[in-house]
Amino acid sequence: MIKKISSIALLLFFNIQFVFAQSTPVVITNATIHVGNGLVIKNGLIGFDSGKIVFVDSVMRNSYKNATIIDAKGKHIYPGLFLLNTYLGLNEIDAVRATRDYLETGDVNPNVRALIAYNTDSKIIPTAQFNGILHMQVVPSGGLISGTSCVVKTKADNWEDAAIINEDGIHVNWPEANGYYQLSGESAQRLVNQKNKLQQFFEDAKQYGKLTNKEVNLRLASMQEALFGKKRIYFHVSTPEGILEVISFCKKNQIPYPVFVTSDFCYLVVDEIKQSGIPVILNVVHRLPAVHHQDIDQPYKTAAILVNKGILVALGLSGSWESRNIMFQAGTCAAYGLTKEQALALITDNAAKITGCDNVLGTITAGKQANIVISEGDILDMKTSIVTHIFIEGNQIKVWNTQTELYEQYSKKYGVETK
Repeated sequence: MIKKISSIALLLFFNIQFVFAQSTPVVITNATIHVGNGLVIKNGLIGFDSGKIVFVDSVMRNSYKNATIIDAKGKHIYPGLFLLNTYLGLNEIDAVRATRDYLETGDVNPNVRALIAYNTDSKIIPTAQFNGILHMQVVPSGGLISGTSCVVKTKADNWEDAAIINEDGIHVNWPEANGYYQLSGESAQRLVNQKNKLQQFFEDAKQYGKLTNKEVNLRLASMQEALFGKKRIYFHVSTPEGILEVISFCKKNQIPYPVFVTSDFCYLVVDEIKQSGIPVILNVVHRLPAVHHQDIDQPYKTAAILVNKGILVALGLSGSWESRNIMFQAGTCAAYGLTKEQALALITDNAAKITGCDNVLGTITAGKQANIVISEGDILDMKTSIVTHIFIEGNQIKVWNTQTELYEQYSKKYGVETK
């Protein structure tokens, strides 16, 4: 009898699991669709089923007339926003060392994996999701080689479920002087030694890959996919001199997929970057100029300078709490030389292309994952952006975070009306 009950319970369990795994077809109508690649469809429709976008058009498919219909009249639809170069999910409380998992000891740690430290239960992640950020590149830091980043979705039960790309690339911090200051003596020699150390490590890693009988070396083994074209190598570099040195380093070592993670200084060597064909992640747009003789708005203008030169550019925002504002930094770029759709691409399509997941993310295109954000206003504008609906892989996610919960709690307590 017990066995029979257990069998029935097990059968019911799997049936329930199967039911919950099915996704109801959804069609969103009457919205302005911002595809993410520059295309805008007015009064468009999006249909998605089983987690994938089925059609993006202005005409309803007959087979979807009985689907769940969401009327988004007057609203805007965007692809899930993509945040690059963040340690959100690796850091919870800045002042508490035990919650900071983004920084490893040691100089050379390509074998460190950000994914296994990613905390899906972080209280900070929902504040980013609340603004429309549905994907992130989570990056370790510290040393000459920090480790390996990952691409994750912002809603998941654990790090295995969160992963979109387990290991998208290795992060190298190029040794350089701060700003335009010239170093001398021991400081200058230290930079030379660090560059020599990097060069030697890359050479060792290449030789390691050619060996047939070898002892396992996790650091050298972790470099193989990056050296032979299956992962990116992200070079964090700020100065024009450093950028030129990295270009030379990549040529010498035949790096297949290098990417710059840099700041507004890069406009000074924009022709060299264009010639190299290396994409750029422009980090932290909302900043003061790095030196006194720069234009006060140079950090805001740099994205347009790079894009207009034909360079593939995306935005990054290192940090945790502040990372949730990446879309407003893109909005600033739109006020300084880019169109709104070009600025949107910096945090959608371009970001997906740079990380190598544009086959499933980045634009609202048939066949890609149904990761969609609906906003009452312009999502790049802090004043008008109000996200009303979020879908991750076709599943609707509550637009919520701890801050909204507290707002509603105390508004109710003190008799203030809420939306």
